Amino acid sequence: MLNRIKNIEANFSISKAAFIIGFFTLLTKFLAIYRERLFASTFGQNQILDSYFAAFRIPDFVTNLFILNTLAVAFIPVYTEILTKDKKKTDEIAASILNLVLLGISGICLILFLFSGYLTQKLVPGFNQEYYSYTLNLTRLFLLSPVIFAASTIFGGILNAQKKFLVASIAPIFYNLGIIFGVIFLYPRFGVMGLGYGVVLGAIVQMLIQWISTSQIGFSIKPILNFKDNYVVRIWKLYVPRIFTFDLANVTLLLGTMIGSKLIAGSISALNQAYNLESVPVSIFAYSLALASFPVLSEFFALKNDRAFTKSISQTIQQVLFFIIPISILMLLMRAYIVRLILGAGNFNWEDTIRTFNVLGIFSFSLFSQSLTTVLSRAFYARQNTKVPVYINLFAIFLNIIFSVILGYKYGVAGITAAFVISSIVSAILLFIVLRHHLKDSLGEENIETLKEFDQNLSSSVTKIIISSIVMGLVSYASIYFLAPFVDTRTVVGILIQSGLASIFGGICYMLTGKLLKLTEAKYMLDFFRKLLYI
Repeated sequence: MLNRIKNIEANFSISKAAFIIGFFTLLTKFLAIYRERLFASTFGQNQILDSYFAAFRIPDFVTNLFILNTLAVAFIPVYTEILTKDKKKTDEIAASILNLVLLGISGICLILFLFSGYLTQKLVPGFNQEYYSYTLNLTRLFLLSPVIFAASTIFGGILNAQKKFLVASIAPIFYNLGIIFGVIFLYPRFGVMGLGYGVVLGAIVQMLIQWISTSQIGFSIKPILNFKDNYVVRIWKLYVPRIFTFDLANVTLLLGTMIGSKLIAGSISALNQAYNLESVPVSIFAYSLALASFPVLSEFFALKNDRAFTKSISQTIQQVLFFIIPISILMLLMRAYIVRLILGAGNFNWEDTIRTFNVLGIFSFSLFSQSLTTVLSRAFYARQNTKVPVYINLFAIFLNIIFSVILGYKYGVAGITAAFVISSIVSAILLFIVLRHHLKDSLGEENIETLKEFDQNLSSSVTKIIISSIVMGLVSYASIYFLAPFVDTRTVVGILIQSGLASIFGGICYMLTGKLLKLTEAKYMLDFFRKLLYI
């Protein structure tokens, strides 16, 4: 199977790359779902699990602020440009950036380690001494993760820039395997710290396999710190503004931890578990397509091919919305079934289920905006413009904080989730408006037809997707009630049959309606399934 996927990778296209990324992202998410079920059955929603999730907040703050969606989007566009102009310099630049980042992140984590006691007190003011100690010890251990992830990101960036997506896509699987290993084997022996050891072990393995892969294509780590090189300076200039585009979801989880520590036990767990479930389709479809298109968009911009850039971003947006909008509707309709099937085992009781599926239902309204933000932000980064996403993200974070404080203390984690939804939608709308304005300026009057085509294709596709999704939702909703008398919804098998068949019936109607409306993506998907089933 890996050899066949390597052959696909050898003949690059965005759709093929997205398939590779999406396929292994799907496997990663299946493991993540099993991981969540393992946590739910082992702990339910109690303060041990609250402490575990809370311990991620400070290390994840560093990781998301300085590394994830920050380092790669500054590194890949410039690295891609070097590949097109001067391949001999690629190793030198990559080694310099790797060393600079590792030194910087290590220094930051050391400072946070020294002040971790004070920061943890502020993070979980509602925890008693026992659970505060759990959170503090895990936090200190997890501060190793940002350093490891920094190296992983550079190695993965080198692979992605050279359109080698296979190993970088497989690597996160090992991170989840490490966490699962920690729950099953290390927790019984080492207690709560065993959970932490599993996290760090998974992060190390994820980094090592990418390092080995980069060495196979010629990259080697060198003791180089070239501050003055023009390419290093350009990466740094793109990187620094990107630091201020802290992920909205992590702001929500941070605020949810601070407010949730004063609410009933399990509130922090409910928010984190619902977020982990709703992020699955965003990662599989939006992230994979955005990541696959990123080096292509960067190359189009470097070659000053604005028409190709515009057409490529239009196609990516349409493909993302084709999957995400119907999934949002299904997630809203099936939220109780999803939570019960995935998390409903062992110590995870009905009260935990209600709390989690209420949050998941609210999250479903933001799937489209999270997905668009992922794609549109990378369009700006490909154009080596990090300022616009920074300003828009800071405004969205401001909205998120205001609404979280207003709604969080009144409605608990549901209010915090609603605040995230509002700010996420505002962010996506602003990014689209500004990007379209930039495309108009770049194309100029002589290529105005390209922009008109962009508008027409997008509005037509979105309209067809919405109509098809409404039909799907009605069919799925009716199917739930039609199937109810024939299954025992008190059992896992009954829930799976009812929700699965309702989703399948709805999905078939979505594809057929899309084909009738001449939706391109629906035709491709039906052709794919026809070939797969030899129909």
